[in-house]
Parts: sequence; C-alpha cells; structure tokens
Amino acid sequence: MRPTYQVIKMLKKFSLIIGLCAASTMASADQSPLSLEEAIRIATATPDPSVESFLTRKSANLEAATAAGALPDPSASVSVRNLPVDDFDLNREPMTQLHLGVRQMFPRGDTRSLQAEQRMFMADENSAFALERTRAIIRDVTIAWHKARYSHVAQEELQGLSALLGELRSAQEGNFAAAGKAAIQKIYRTELEAALVEDRVASTLQAHAQAVEMLARYIGRAEALRPPADTPVLATAAEVAAGLDTALDAHPLLQAATAREKVAGNKVALAHEAYKPAWGVEVGYGQRYGGRSDFASAMVTFDLPFWTSSRQDPALRAAKAEKQSQSLSKEALKLNLEREARSLIADIRHLEGRIDRFETAILPQADSVVTATRNAYGAGDVDFSELIRAEIALVDSRLRLAMLHRDLGIAHAGLTFLTGDDQ
Repeated sequence: MRPTYQVIKMLKKFSLIIGLCAASTMASADQSPLSLEEAIRIATATPDPSVESFLTRKSANLEAATAAGALPDPSASVSVRNLPVDDFDLNREPMTQLHLGVRQMFPRGDTRSLQAEQRMFMADENSAFALERTRAIIRDVTIAWHKARYSHVAQEELQGLSALLGELRSAQEGNFAAAGKAAIQKIYRTELEAALVEDRVASTLQAHAQAVEMLARYIGRAEALRPPADTPVLATAAEVAAGLDTALDAHPLLQAATAREKVAGNKVALAHEAYKPAWGVEVGYGQRYGGRSDFASAMVTFDLPFWTSSRQDPALRAAKAEKQSQSLSKEALKLNLEREARSLIADIRHLEGRIDRFETAILPQADSVVTATRNAYGAGDVDFSELIRAEIALVDSRLRLAMLHRDLGIAHAGLTFLTGDDQ
C-alpha cells in the first residue's frame, strides 16, 4: 500500500505547486498585459548608466576638441639683465636693464585643427557606442520578454494539466487501494510521471523568476511582473534578409570602427605635420636707469626638423601601420557581423519550418491521440498511467511549440540588434 500513498501524496504536492502558479497568475490578472513594444518603450525611455557613460564621454571629447584647437597659452618673463655683482648698482652700467618679455608659440602646420578633428572623431566613436548599448538593451529586453511569455504559457498549460490530474486522482484513489500487487508496476510508473511533471513546474517557476529579474533590470519590477501580451507578428526570413548588407553598414560597432579608422588617419596627418617647424614669436622691453634710453626687442624662433630619419620617419611609418590595422579590424568586424546575421536568418528559416510542422501535423496528431486515449480509458481498454502519458504528451507538444515561438523571437532580437530594423 506504500506506493499508493506515495502517488497520492505526490499528486497532492504537484497540485499545490500548480496552485502557487495559479495564485501568481491571479495576482497579476488585474494588471494590463505587457506588450513587447511597451516593454521596449519603457526601457529606452529610462536613462541607463551604460548609455549615459558613453554620452558623457562624447561631451568630454567635444569640449576637448575646442581646447585642442586653441593656441597655447603665451608665456611672460621678467628679468634684470647685466646687473654688476660687485655693488648691484642699477645706474652704474649702461647695459643694466629691467626686462619684460612675452612669448607666443605656434604649433606645427595644421596640428591644432588636426588635434581638434581627432577629438571630434573620438566623440563620434562614443556616440556610436551609446547607440550600440541602446540596441543591446532592446535586444536584452526582447529576449527577457519572450522568455517571460514562454514561462507564462507553460504555467497556463500546466494549470490545465493540474485540473485534469485532480479529477483523475479522485477517481483513482479507490482503485489504487483495491488493485493489489498486480498494479504495483503501474503505480510506480504513474509516480514517475507525476514526479517529472512536478519537476517541470519547478523549472517553469525558475525560468519565470529569471525572466522577471532580467526585465526588471530595464523596466522596473512592477512592470516586469505584469503578464505578457500575445507574441507580435514577426517578419519572415526572406523579408529580414532583404537589404541586409545596407543595414549592417549602419551598425553602431561599424560606425565606431570607422571613427577609429579616421582617428588613425588623423594621426598619419599629424605625423606629416611633424616635418614642419613650430614657430615662436617673442617681444621684449628693457627699461634702463640713469636717464638712458630704453631697449625694445623682437625675436622669432622655429624648430629645425633635421633628424627626420630617426624621429619623424619612424613615427610616420607607425601611424600608417596603425591606420592599416584599424582598416583590417573594421573589415574583420563587418565579416563577423555578416556571418552572425546570416546564421540568425538561417535559424529563423528553420524555426519557421518547425513551427509550421507543429501547427499543421504534430499538434493535430497529439490531439487525436488524447481523444482516442480518453475514449479507450472510458471503455477500460487503457490504464491510468497511459492516459496521463497521453495528456502530458499533448501538453509537451504545446509547450514545445511555445518554445519554438520563444526561440524565434530571440533569434529576431539578435538580428534586430545587427540590422537596427524592428521586425
């Protein structure tokens, strides 16, 4: 009689877990369903630290561009010149003077404008990174929403199975007690099926909690706890494949790579400017004592780029090599993005085929099996465990279809991150 007691106890425990799922669903039943579009709107409307960080860096680079384009600060000097050291008399020697000088340096060639331009390119890079983070947030929210949607559907399906198990349990309690030793194998089999369903309930609750936490990161816990709305209609694989190359060219990571390539090109231009001299202009005024005439002076200084073979030439070669490296990195990034996008399109195409197979063949067959099993059970031709397996197989087929829809939505989320198009 022990197996009988264990089966009944397990079915009651299973019903309790399903009841908790139902209570959780009823707790959010008063709230309006959360659509994917609304979840994305809430997430993008809320300032995110990862996005704000790049926007702050962009502002910093724009300010630095203004500073880089300005002339260096002038320098001033005050000195006493030709002062006799034996008596420190300012009036004794005619060349003794109090000198005031001002010097202004002018950087080489177009160095100032090139440095300002470099900072502008760096600002463009940070702007692209901010856009990439926004796309990543949309992707993460979409994935979390589809996972929450699947766990919600799984809870509803298991609640229906729980109701059926409750009805069958009431009918089987007396049969289990009167079955005797001949039914022990069937009782153990029923016990196993109930345990597997119980584990699936626990797994669904775990997946739902994880999806809610992931959504709460971007839209808040109160919004994340709302029941998900119906899955939106998604574009087909053929539709998303159209215009893929053009869409990838506008990807923020490629835009950031383009900005880095421009920075490297700017460094090449700066290396060329190093062959030009830097200029300085200095004017001075010397006040003499003893009624003597004052002195005025003017001076121009400039660099002599003479040792170019050991200074400017290696710097120029290094700048050109860095520019080539950035160009190759950009090309590799584009190839990786294209490979990832085409892989996702292939996933979408296969998922569409599997969904169509489930909807047109597998689910109708599972419904037919359940109907036939129910009729046979009513006629006494099959036992309780056979009926449970048929019911679980039908629920499993529905959940697999819901899982395929979830995977399709996740694949679209990854593709939208790459193309920027809300499919």
